[in-house]
Amino acid sequence: MYDLQLKKDLLDTIRPQHIGDQADSVGGWTAAQEWIDLAEMRGIGWWITSALESNIGLNAIAQWTATLGVTAAQGLGTGRVFTNNILSSPACGCGKCSTWCLNVPGTLVPYMTKA
Repeated sequence: MYDLQLKKDLLDTIRPQHIGDQADSVGGWTAAQEWIDLAEMRGIGWWITSALESNIGLNAIAQWTATLGVTAAQGLGTGRVFTNNILSSPACGCGKCSTWCLNVPGTLVPYMTKA
């Protein structure tokens, strides 16, 4: 759905408590931000989801989500459902290599990966 008025009408008619926002499903980063803005103007909650994203898509979504100033947990982390997934980008610090994930609202935290 790309028409702004149709989006407004949909939210005004349904009045959901929350919307799940997945950038690649709604038309990209700008479209996802538009849904967030429309939801916030109506007092509707929202969360970012990464449903069925590979680790590459999850990485991009986690970085974008971190810029939004989220204060609640988000639906990120489905990359592990794939058996042929590309490995996550490693981040090395303190002598340990880890993968970064958005775990605490608005905070990127490391978790250990298998060697």
